[in-house]
Amino acid sequence: MMRAFHLKTWLTMTLALLILSCAAGLKGSKEEQLAYFDHLEQDTLALLIKEHPQSEQELADAAGYTIAEKKTVKVPFVGVGDGIGLVREKASDRRSYLQFTQLQFGFGLGVRANRIVVIFQDLNKLREAAAGRWHVGIAAEATAKVGDVGAAGEGGKSDLTEKGYSTYVLTDCCVSASATIRVLRARPYSVE
Repeated sequence: MMRAFHLKTWLTMTLALLILSCAAGLKGSKEEQLAYFDHLEQDTLALLIKEHPQSEQELADAAGYTIAEKKTVKVPFVGVGDGIGLVREKASDRRSYLQFTQLQFGFGLGVRANRIVVIFQDLNKLREAAAGRWHVGIAAEATAKVGDVGAAGEGGKSDLTEKGYSTYVLTDCCVSASATIRVLRARPYSVE
């Protein structure tokens, strides 16, 4: 019985990794990819200001921001996720791009899609984010959302909670619950 459970878990994770690896990165021409990032930025900022009106002033005063679109699959003890995003440095109006890979260990089950906005007051931290880096943390989350109906919450402690920026998580859809240790790798992404 236990062996069958481990086999199911292994097969599920293999399938999830295969799906996520195929989804990594954007397909299409350079113009199509840039248009996708433009839409992601505009749509996410509009949603952020609608759901968190105080963020509008934070954005006005900020050195810049990061917007990430991330999908995660979680089976009982392991989870995987990936996504893409952008970093906007306001002073130079420079935009760079990131790709994310995440691995989780802990209890949980489900699938979720969310967008994460990090508003930076510290220019050096913004530039570190644009260069890509590893993030390790402990988190708990619960999501139940379809369309505009439902709610989500996430909390935790990680190296991302250092002073110099604020973080918002906007949930797009799905159902999940987990308590995990997670490792996230952000790395530069080239639009070609």
